[in-house]
Amino acid sequence: MAMIYDADTERVREETEDPRAMLRPLEVADLLDLHINTVYRLFKKNIVPAFKLGGSWRIYKKDLIDFIEKHSS
Repeated sequence: MAMIYDADTERVREETEDPRAMLRPLEVADLLDLHINTVYRLFKKNIVPAFKLGGSWRIYKKDLIDFIEKHSS
């Protein structure tokens, strides 16, 4: 898994204003500079607290921020 830095937390906070906002895998990939397949793998293996909504993966912005902060160096 790629290293996730504190700067990523700030970028996620800036890019999405509402902490209850849901992000799509492509948005997560763009924000964290990860390949989309890496994001799907993180979701499917329950490494990141994502969920399916109508058959599509989603993650709450707050959950992503919490994950980044927990795994920052």
